[in-house]
Amino acid sequence: EWNISLAQVLMRDVAHLEVAMRNAYDRALSDAWGGDAHWLLDDDSPVRRPLMRKAARGELDLNRINRKIIDAAVEKLPAGFTTGQLVSNLTLGFWVHLADRSREAAIWRTALYRAWPRGTRRKELLRALDGVLRVRNRVAHDERLFDPRRPELSPIGADADAVRLFRELCPDAAARVLEDDAMTPVERFLAENPAPADVRL
Repeated sequence: EWNISLAQVLMRDVAHLEVAMRNAYDRALSDAWGGDAHWLLDDDSPVRRPLMRKAARGELDLNRINRKIIDAAVEKLPAGFTTGQLVSNLTLGFWVHLADRSREAAIWRTALYRAWPRGTRRKELLRALDGVLRVRNRVAHDERLFDPRRPELSPIGADADAVRLFRELCPDAAARVLEDDAMTPVERFLAENPAPADVRL
């Protein structure tokens, strides 16, 4: 029960970050993309067109999975769907991996960096986003959040990153939904609801 309560607090912050990030990414990529269709639907956009890299098994198309994720979301939407509906139906993993190193030249340097404050370093951002994604997936699969095997699975660290990145993307929204103090919501939860056993977080 304590783990579930901790997960609820954490998921609220992850949800705020996810909505802020997907909306900021959609704006940045829409502004940069001059194609006839939306960047998620145009086969020539940097997110859909083949992005070939050498791999151990020959050449690999890095955007193959992007296309599958987008097309699967489209299939589930009703006829006449809006691009906003499509944006909101894509997974957090999809948005996180748009900042992968393999897409740095095609997506990050051409558009995505504009979604973040000036001077944001892609590698550091991706490390934080990947940690948030991993902990969020642990919540989604009803795994324990305490005693993480690796530091990047810490719910305290993931929440701190989610809150920080949400504030960077949408300061006004963050000011409205987050309490203005030094503690993150997870830290506040832990202070008010100590773990019922000796655990690491």
